[in-house]
Amino acid sequence: MDSFILHDKVRRAEALREAQARGLDAEELRKAVTASVTQARASRRRMNPYRHAAALLRETSLSFREIASITGLDIYAVVGLKLKLRATS
Repeated sequence: MDSFILHDKVRRAEALREAQARGLDAEELRKAVTASVTQARASRRRMNPYRHAAALLRETSLSFREIASITGLDIYAVVGLKLKLRATS
């Protein structure tokens, strides 16, 4: 296992030297790696914020402020949603 790790480190260092020889700046390389990692993590399918907040309100004991920060909604929208959910239950 250690030999695989060492081999990968050597391969990465060689690729970095080749990229710098081609004129690729280290900052540009860092941005490219960060962008590729971020793009891989980003989900193309996102839940509707109101549905997400409703699910969090029903299934968790998170505070309104935490739910608002998770979903990106205004705290007043989350409180209003909670009141609407109480009226139907």
